[in-house]
Amino acid sequence: MSIRNSSYRIDLQDRISAIATDLANIADIRSHHPDLADAIERHGDALNAAENSILIRTTADRVNELQERIFGLTNAASATRLEEAEAKPPVDEEEIYGVEGRLLTRIHVYKERDKGFAARAKKFYKDKSGGRLVCQCCGMDPTVVYGKDGERCLEAHHKIPIEELQPDSITRVDEMAIVCASCHRIIHSKKPCIAVEDLAAEILSAKEGGAG
Repeated sequence: MSIRNSSYRIDLQDRISAIATDLANIADIRSHHPDLADAIERHGDALNAAENSILIRTTADRVNELQERIFGLTNAASATRLEEAEAKPPVDEEEIYGVEGRLLTRIHVYKERDKGFAARAKKFYKDKSGGRLVCQCCGMDPTVVYGKDGERCLEAHHKIPIEELQPDSITRVDEMAIVCASCHRIIHSKKPCIAVEDLAAEILSAKEGGAG
């Protein structure tokens, strides 16, 4: 079952779960964001009454409006999760995260990826390294071989596999790695996946052995 607001579909089961989490932590939310706490309580009352879909929709809109104003655009339903994400220590000077892992249903159930987060992660690491993006396992700079379009050979890898994420999980940029397609394939060749650091160490060891 779902309802719609002006811009997207709200799944009632997700909303009920999020509101239950937020109501359990309402005192903490109120200490930081009293207007949001009031909106969450009003929406919780509307869901509990379950009689007026217009009231459910409008109170949901208000919660979403305040969350976006406070935390930025996100698909996370829970203010508690967003506060937890903000409380994490920053990555260098800027905290970059995406919300992923929500269960969506088509013909099969699959885990949602945050569209655009991979691109943001690439930009973060490129800026961090002075404008040069290389594979964090083998060190390949594909632009040397393929020119400016070579960066398309580099992919964003989730260090925590998507299938292990809980709904609305917060993925930080330091939980992503930028790797070439070949290394990415090797990483996923085993279960559990090979750690990026372990593969990088193996490649370095192989290079040093070959040089000797």
